[in-house]
Amino acid sequence: MLSWAQRLTLRACAVIGALATAWAIAGIFLYVVPPADDPAHADVLFVLGPPDQRISYAEQRMQQGYAPTLAFSSPTGKDGRFEADICNTGRPYRVICFRPDPFTTQGEARALRDLSSQHGWKSADVLTAQFHVTRSRVIVDRCYKGEPHMLAYRNGLPLVSLTDPTYSWAYQYLYQTAAFVKVPLHAEC
Repeated sequence: MLSWAQRLTLRACAVIGALATAWAIAGIFLYVVPPADDPAHADVLFVLGPPDQRISYAEQRMQQGYAPTLAFSSPTGKDGRFEADICNTGRPYRVICFRPDPFTTQGEARALRDLSSQHGWKSADVLTAQFHVTRSRVIVDRCYKGEPHMLAYRNGLPLVSLTDPTYSWAYQYLYQTAAFVKVPLHAEC
């Protein structure tokens, strides 16, 4: 016969196990295969930062004529220049690089709102990493009154990475879940 403490421990373990399983399953739909849109012809291809492999994907979409303008969120170096190489070289299409303030998804959504107002953009293909699509859609929808299409760049992430722990599904599950907690706390644009 189990003692009261042992039964309580087993119940707590069962509840924790059930919650962890539910979180893992929900994460598949939120992060691994989020509801993303297909690229559509838009006024701008708006790439959320930081610069990574999405640059080549964005350039492919631009070469296919999905948008006349590419807007790219990029940090700046100590010299004030944008770190993304695409910002410092010529392209056959218009490239607008910007550093959002703050350098967060919310800052990027505000930049989309402001740049859209400045340039008259009514539609935007918004490109981000697949694990970021769901959360960024909520934030972009708060700020951008045009027609957004959320594009998912499919990262080939390992489950765990010993060389770069941030480049793994385990890290992104934890990070994106924690970041989702902030979403209702910052309900404004």
